[in-house]
Amino acid sequence: MTTQKTLNLFYCCLCWLLFFTPLHLTAQDAISITFNPLPAQCIDDTINCTAAVAYDFQVGVDCPFGQLQVDAFLDIFNDGSLVPIANALSGSYPAYSLSGSYPLGQHSFEVVVDDGCGNTQTAVLPFEVTDCGISTPVCNIGVLVELMLDYETGLETGPQAYLSYQDVLAQPVFDCTPPVTYSINFEGEAVDPEQDSILLGCEREGTQVLELHAQDALGNSSSCVAFVLVQNNSGYLCEGDFFGSINGRVMTEDGEPVAGVPVALSGQASEVQTTNENGAYSLPNASAGFDYTVTPHYDEAHLNGVSTLDMILISQHILGLQPLDSPYKRIAADTNGSGHISTLDLIQLRRMILGIESSFDNVSSWRFVDAAYVFPDPANPWEEAFPEVININDLATAVSIGNDFIAIKIGDVNGDAETN
Repeated sequence: MTTQKTLNLFYCCLCWLLFFTPLHLTAQDAISITFNPLPAQCIDDTINCTAAVAYDFQVGVDCPFGQLQVDAFLDIFNDGSLVPIANALSGSYPAYSLSGSYPLGQHSFEVVVDDGCGNTQTAVLPFEVTDCGISTPVCNIGVLVELMLDYETGLETGPQAYLSYQDVLAQPVFDCTPPVTYSINFEGEAVDPEQDSILLGCEREGTQVLELHAQDALGNSSSCVAFVLVQNNSGYLCEGDFFGSINGRVMTEDGEPVAGVPVALSGQASEVQTTNENGAYSLPNASAGFDYTVTPHYDEAHLNGVSTLDMILISQHILGLQPLDSPYKRIAADTNGSGHISTLDLIQLRRMILGIESSFDNVSSWRFVDAAYVFPDPANPWEEAFPEVININDLATAVSIGNDFIAIKIGDVNGDAETN
C-alpha cells in the first residue's frame, strides 16, 4: 500500500512539472528562416536601370500560442543602413516573399521574426542586380561610299575611303553600364573592339556587308548588319580595271577642278576623253610597254574670266607696282603668246573686251602645264619651254595615275574664270 502511494505521488509531481514548468528553447531552435539564395538578377527596365526581384523564404516556429510577427528591411548597396519595407513583404505563415524593383549593385534583405513567445530570429537574404545584356544597335539601311584619291598619299594606293562606325550607326545605344563603344568589321572577320573605322579600297568596289558591334563597360555586346555600296567615280581607275590605263586631273593653281577639257592620248593608241566635274580623266585604251603622250587642249569661251580688272593687274605688273605672284598668272598675262608681258598684251586684251576680236592671236583660250614641273625661275616662266604635255615612256602594267595638269585661263590673272 505504501508503494502505491509513493508511485501516485511521483506521477503527480511529474505531471505538475510537465504542465507548469516553462520550457526554455534557444531562438535558433524555436524559429527557423530558410531560403534559397537568388542568382544574379538581370536588369529588365533599361530606362530606370532596375530589376524586378522576388525573394521567397519560409518561416518555422515551435511556439503555437504566440502572436507571430515578421518584419523586413532593405540594406541598399549593403551600406549598413536598414530601411523598413513592409510594403514589399507578402505571404502568410509559413511562406513569405519579398519583392520590388532595385538598382544595379549588391543589396540585402534582412528578415526579423518574433514568435510572440519571447523568441526572435534574424536572417540576411543577399542579392545582386546586374546588367546582363545590351540593346541592339540600329544600322543604316544603305550606305554609299565614294572612293577618292588623296593627292598627298594616294598616288600609289589608288582611290580609297575611310568608313567610320558613325557612318553606319543609325541610332546609338543607351545602356545602364556606360560607356558604350562601337567597332566595325567586314562580315565574317574577327571582331576587334578597338576598330572604329575601316579602310575601303579598290578591292572593295561593289556591295559590302559590314557588322557594327556595340559593347558596354561589362563586356556585353550586340550587333547589326549594314550593306555598303562602294563606288569609284573619282575618274581614277583602280588597278586591274583596265590594263595599263592612264589617269590624271586638270585643275587650276588654286586646286579648282576644271571640267569639260578634252584630253588626248597619242602613241601606240589614240583616244580623247573629257574631264569630269572633278577635273579627272581616264584613258583606258593604253597597253603596257609602249610610249604615250597626253595632251589637254581647250580653245573655247575666250572671255571667260576676262575683265578690266585683269587689265589693271597686268598694268600694275608692267609698271612694277604689284608684280604677279606666280608663274601661272604671268603665263595668263601673256595674251599674245610672245613669251613675255608687255603693253601689247594689254592691247590684245582690250580688243577682246571691246569685241573687236573674238579669240587670242597666238595662243588658245586655256594653256596647260604638267603639274609636276618646277619652274627654274618662277619670275620668268619662259626661261625654258615648260611642258604642256606629259610623255609616258614604257607604260607599266599597273595603272598610271597622277598625270595631272595645271590649267591656265589666258587673260584671267585674278583667277575668277568659271571652271565647272
